[in-house]
Amino acid sequence: MADFEVGEDSLSSIGCESSVSKFASVSDDEDSSEETDTDEDDEETEPKLKYERLSADLKTILQKDRASCMAVHSKFLVVGTNWGVIHLLDAMGNSLVSRTKHSHSVRVNQVCIDHAGEFYASCSNDGRVVVTGLYTEDNTHNFKLDKPVQSIAIDPIYARANSGRRYMTVMEDKLFMHEKSFLSRYKQDTICQGEGPVYNVRWRGRFAAWVTDKGVRVYDVVDETTISLIPKPTECPPNDQVPWRIGWGDQFKLFVSFGNTVKVCMIEKRVPVQENLPSYLVRVESSFTLDCSVCGLGPLDGMLVVLAIPNEVDETGKPERPQLMVFDKSEDHFDLVSTDLLSIRGHEDYQPADYQFECLVDDKFYFIMSPKDIVVGKPRDEDDHVDWLIQHEKFQECLELTKEKSRYLRKHSYQSVGRLYLDHLLQEKEFRKAAELCTHLLAKDKKKWEEQVFRFARLHELKTLSEFLPCGDFKLDPAIYEMVLFDFLKTDAEGFLILIRRWSSDLYNTTAVVNAVLENLRSDPDNVPLLRSLATLFSYQRKYDKSMEVYLRLRHEDVFSLIRQHRLFKAIHNKIPALMDLNGDETLQLLLDFQGEIPTGVVVSALSERRKQLFLYLDALYTRDRKACPGKFHVHLVRLYADYAPGKLLSFLETSDQYPIQEALDECEMRGMTPERIFLLARMGNTRAALNLIIKELADIEYAVKFCKEHDDTELWNDIIDYSLDKPIFINYLLHNIGTHIDPRILVEKIEPGLKIPGLRDSLIQILRDYNLQICLQEGCKKILVSDCYSLLQRRVRGSSKGVKLESGASCPVCSASLLVKDSSRMENIVVFNCRHSFHADCLPEDNVCTLCSRAGKYHSNYTYFNRD
Repeated sequence: MADFEVGEDSLSSIGCESSVSKFASVSDDEDSSEETDTDEDDEETEPKLKYERLSADLKTILQKDRASCMAVHSKFLVVGTNWGVIHLLDAMGNSLVSRTKHSHSVRVNQVCIDHAGEFYASCSNDGRVVVTGLYTEDNTHNFKLDKPVQSIAIDPIYARANSGRRYMTVMEDKLFMHEKSFLSRYKQDTICQGEGPVYNVRWRGRFAAWVTDKGVRVYDVVDETTISLIPKPTECPPNDQVPWRIGWGDQFKLFVSFGNTVKVCMIEKRVPVQENLPSYLVRVESSFTLDCSVCGLGPLDGMLVVLAIPNEVDETGKPERPQLMVFDKSEDHFDLVSTDLLSIRGHEDYQPADYQFECLVDDKFYFIMSPKDIVVGKPRDEDDHVDWLIQHEKFQECLELTKEKSRYLRKHSYQSVGRLYLDHLLQEKEFRKAAELCTHLLAKDKKKWEEQVFRFARLHELKTLSEFLPCGDFKLDPAIYEMVLFDFLKTDAEGFLILIRRWSSDLYNTTAVVNAVLENLRSDPDNVPLLRSLATLFSYQRKYDKSMEVYLRLRHEDVFSLIRQHRLFKAIHNKIPALMDLNGDETLQLLLDFQGEIPTGVVVSALSERRKQLFLYLDALYTRDRKACPGKFHVHLVRLYADYAPGKLLSFLETSDQYPIQEALDECEMRGMTPERIFLLARMGNTRAALNLIIKELADIEYAVKFCKEHDDTELWNDIIDYSLDKPIFINYLLHNIGTHIDPRILVEKIEPGLKIPGLRDSLIQILRDYNLQICLQEGCKKILVSDCYSLLQRRVRGSSKGVKLESGASCPVCSASLLVKDSSRMENIVVFNCRHSFHADCLPEDNVCTLCSRAGKYHSNYTYFNRD
């Protein structure tokens, strides 16, 4: 069915109250239990349907008359009134005047339409039955019975040829089947009687159902037999008080209600087939009760739609608004999904019998008729979903939906929803979220960005927006960024500094911002964040000298990053002392990393009056790379090490050879640094003086012996022996350690007789062992030498005994004549060198050398001589 036009009386928000209603408690009734479980859900859920009120001509019709019944088709609606008029309406409520008929003289009880939409039937208390064809007069009927006709149902396939053109009518307690027979005559068969008045006949496919005092009877039209009776509950309102309703899902699914009780039934094939029993049976699948009166039922995508009237009354004692409830089946029971309160004109004056509920299952359209109104519920589209999300302020979900479902939206767009969300965030003072939303919503629209910037400015929230302003390829006017910076400048100096460093300088006029900063510094000259900001701005303007002055004034370490970033190495030649005072470690690292740009001579000159800092620099330079420290500064290092790091001086003296040794010795003598003096004296060649220092000042015999072993000088050994003759401990140590360096007899012979030497016996044994070891070593070396010589001689003999291959085409390099000839009279002696060059013996010079290798510098004297014999 086509979409309904929203007229002046359309319901724009009928389902606005869509949470579970206070009247909608559901209870399982399969065990006839009296208990009722009420599930209160405070969270509002989205309605399943949207609602519109049919207006146009229908509004005029119902102003003069009252609707008594209704039937719906995907092509049109048929409405019967209390005055007996049948109205055909289109989807928007417009009356097809040519199809309007005053078919009855009193209230129309029921109308129905065949499946094809070509015929409809109506009945009334005046006893008249009318079957009307919309496209043909054939098979139409208009006759009057002798009693009021309460209900009528036309065969769904009435328009089909050879269908029998059947329809059912109800008079009092009898239900008749009218069927076309031979010679186009109609026969009338009674298919139900004796169960009290029959009401509300509903025919779907091969099955029909109707209401009697016993319950709902289900009839198989094909087999012409009743297949089941769905009994009424023991405690339910009578049919005349709350009409019992019937609704079809399809021809095998049936919904029935008995006042406040709902039963969901399935028509199934009887398995196995039994004689004398119908082929089909009805199984009650679910049953539950409500605390309201049910006025209609229908399916919705596997769910159940129920029109209900609350049993309670409002504060004025009048009935509450009708509800359209949606239930979802969960295992063996139904859960209430949503409840929509309907706006029905004059609902305060109506009873359950005044309402009728019809549905188009395939189109999912639901029609609620009251005497003065017809409301249509239809599926909600994506725009309706967006409306509901906006209404309930679920903007984030709404934005995602508009992005994903943009092609399905006709009313809304990402931009429109985004603007609403932005307004909402600003109203709720969630300024950060609003600013973040601007990045997605405004994209690269400069005009919209400027509008929002001024909007945030009016709210005094430019600082919040600043983080999200575009500052990449897409830029706003410089005035926008300057406005934000000036706002920070007045209220947040730290934030101003952060923003200055975050934004590129080409976003705003740096001169204007610098002037503004200077103006503020006049009133607060010691404001550190502003001074740092000024230094940063000077660097943007390439005024690096001013920027560095500001940092040094602040004694702030940002000066180092400024120097590195802009390579201001020449500019700091006269500022090295100030930088060292600011941060010595960072300055040293800078000087070492860029030694090429900051020469060592410049640094030494700048720190000449700061000996400690000069020492730190030269020490770090020499430690990092010895070659990087020029030799002319090594003499400075000697003095500096002696003053500030004596422990490092000896290591420096040992690794460097570019300092004046005499000056270094003088410095060490002046400070009494014995190990350093010993090293320098030894380096100068005055080993006896060095040994004298070891013996007399250090009195360290181990050091003295080690020193003698290193220099291996007989005079040094004599000196140490002479010094040790009156020291038995020293003599003992010497006897243990000199056996492999000098003849121990020299020491033994000089020992005075009778001198007590502790451990002398062990020392003598050690000397003998050392001597024995030397003899063993000499003999072993001799054996190895003889073996190697013999092996090499054998290899030489084998090599010389081998023949040397001479190619048949070889020629003498001197005379170019062939070396090998067959004529014995022409044969000559041949000389073949180890280099494989071959000559005639007579062609060689007197010294018998290979002329080729001799010229190339590769001559070897070994050669092989071949005699012509």
